[in-house]
Amino acid sequence: MQSRTSVYAVRTTISQERSVADLITTTVVGETDIWECPFCSEQFASDKSTKKHMKGCKKAKKKKGDPKLISRNQLLGRVKAILVPETLRGYVFLETLEFRDVELAISGVPHVRGRVSGKVSFEEIDKWLKPKPAAEGIMIGDVVEIISGPFKGERARVARVDAAKEELILELLDSPHTIPIRVHADFAKIVEKAHREEPKEGDGTDAEEKDELDDDSFWAHQPDLG
Repeated sequence: MQSRTSVYAVRTTISQERSVADLITTTVVGETDIWECPFCSEQFASDKSTKKHMKGCKKAKKKKGDPKLISRNQLLGRVKAILVPETLRGYVFLETLEFRDVELAISGVPHVRGRVSGKVSFEEIDKWLKPKPAAEGIMIGDVVEIISGPFKGERARVARVDAAKEELILELLDSPHTIPIRVHADFAKIVEKAHREEPKEGDGTDAEEKDELDDDSFWAHQPDLG
């Protein structure tokens, strides 16, 4: 029966998430056990390959002996996955058999700022695995810059948002005619948000936001820097 795994979070320097993940990967799968021939001290990656060598070792003569285990990769087969979400900066997630594996995996790795106490549920990181809709955050009245296509470099005001198709209906600001154009949301960058009324005091908005931050998730844990 396969042991149950858990997910743990590691804090990293911003923009160094990928390099941290690569170094951890090297530690986990790039290193193997080291075995040594008792006759000539030549090293091998397995007990089997060492014994094969010993049968023809020129220094063996009539000596007898067994392969020597010099060092063992304690993480081999224990770290099941390493996740670097594109939309979450400063974190790397490890799926391992136990928390001790995380400590071994990040030992000596540059740009690791600490561990986050406690386990991370798959539900908590699920939202980081789903690509963010291109039109999310863009609203009618916002001013955007078109970054690709025939109107590249032009600024326009958002007249309508087609969330289903992830497209924007825009009106060019410098055009003498208000002819609407349709542009995919990936090709537009917000440069100015439309003015909107601030929520009135006591409408419950702040309380709702506070409740979201006070839930019992791994985000509430302080990083373990020890």
